[in-house]
Amino acid sequence: MPTRWLTLIRHAKAVSEQRGERRDFERPLAPRGEGDAVRMARRLAAAGVAPDLVVSSSARRAEQTAAAIAPALDYPPERIEHAEDLYLAGPRTLLEYVHATDRDVLHLALVGHNPGLSDLWGWLTGDPGANLPTCGIARLELEADSWSEVLPGCAVLLEFDYPKRVGD
Repeated sequence: MPTRWLTLIRHAKAVSEQRGERRDFERPLAPRGEGDAVRMARRLAAAGVAPDLVVSSSARRAEQTAAAIAPALDYPPERIEHAEDLYLAGPRTLLEYVHATDRDVLHLALVGHNPGLSDLWGWLTGDPGANLPTCGIARLELEADSWSEVLPGCAVLLEFDYPKRVGD
C-alpha cells in the first residue's frame, strides 16, 4: 500500500474586513501574513515537503498564501489548482475533495480556511481539539490505498507548525 500524505495549510493573516470596503472573499494578505507565509515556506522546504498537487481556495488570501509557499517546495505556482468550493468549506466538503483526488497523487496539499481545515484534521486523526492558527500547517500521514478510502481516524499527525512557534 503506498503511503499518502495530506498537508493542510490555513491561509496567512489577511487584512481586516472593513465595512463596505471589500467582500471577505477578496481580502488580501496583511504584511504580517506575507511574512508568515514566507517563514512557513522555509520551514516546509527544510522538512522536505514536496506535494504532487497543491489546491487552494480561490479566496484571494488563500491564493496568495499558496503562491508564496509553492516556490519553496519546488512546486510551480502556475500549477496550483484553484477551487471556489474550498472557500470556507466544511470538513465534509473538504473530505469529498480529498476523495476525488487522482490516485497517482501521493501527496496533496490543501490551502484553505477554518474551521473546516481544523475540523478535517480532527476528524482524520481523532483529535477533536485540533486547531490551525493563521498560516498553520498540519502534515498528516494517511493509512489508505487510495484517496477515496480516506476516512475519519485513518491519519497520524506527522507535524503541526505555525508562525508563532519558537524557532526558525
